[in-house]
Amino acid sequence: MAEDEPEGGTPGTQNGPYQGPRAADFTPEPDHSDDPGYVTRTRFLSNAAFAGTGILAAAILVPVVGFAVSTPLKEEEFRWVDIGPASDYLQNAPPYVDPKPSTKIGEVASLSVSGPSSDADRRIYVIYGLKDPSTRPQPTPGEPAAAYDAKFAKWASALKPEDFDLIAIWNRCAHLGCPVAYSPGSAGYVCPCHGGAYDSRGLVIGGPPPRPLDRVDIKVVDQSKKFEPQDIEAGKDRIPLAVAAKSSNPNLRVLVGKPFSIDQQQQAYALHGPGEPVSGTLSHLYPFT
Repeated sequence: MAEDEPEGGTPGTQNGPYQGPRAADFTPEPDHSDDPGYVTRTRFLSNAAFAGTGILAAAILVPVVGFAVSTPLKEEEFRWVDIGPASDYLQNAPPYVDPKPSTKIGEVASLSVSGPSSDADRRIYVIYGLKDPSTRPQPTPGEPAAAYDAKFAKWASALKPEDFDLIAIWNRCAHLGCPVAYSPGSAGYVCPCHGGAYDSRGLVIGGPPPRPLDRVDIKVVDQSKKFEPQDIEAGKDRIPLAVAAKSSNPNLRVLVGKPFSIDQQQQAYALHGPGEPVSGTLSHLYPFT
């Protein structure tokens, strides 16, 4: 016997027709393309990846850029330091009456100089000698001693005070900063750390240094005379060496001041750190190499 159909129902159903979702029905996802505040999982992961890349790049580049610009922007403090009477340094100046190969031409003095801070303390070599040491004649193989003596005497007799200058060389090696030592036998400087070799004026003649030894500004002044700061800045207090070398004025003093770097042509540059070239392509790429 068939069951009775529910009241008001349709035959074959319970309480009316089925109204729920069917397997074939498609329910579209809400469209959030116009909603700027809605973030999908893909967008969130992409943003996180970009942010992480930016942080990593900043962590790498900031120290490099800081290293690249900090040295040029940081000016070292310095002061003029009196290192003694000019007569202590301007010795054996030409003309020479009876020059021989043993005649001292060029004096080297080593001394320590204190600056306004411990970073400015340094040891320097003060040299009063030939502007161009290569002009000094050298004996040739097999040359008689008398012939060389005559050649040397002729050359030395023609020297003038204008052929000499006064320079102060910082003993910090331009490779990695080791202290160099002066070698009287070779009239040059040698670094004991990595074999850097320099000539009498601190120019590179061998080894890994990328530039010559740094120098310190040096001048001769008359301490009995007073100058305004702007005149000192303009160099009006400096006495020409050719004049100072001939003078017996006891008030002449030698002062050393600001350090600077040079290239192989002895062109002056702002002070650079050890290992840093001052000219050429590498001087621009140095912080990134």
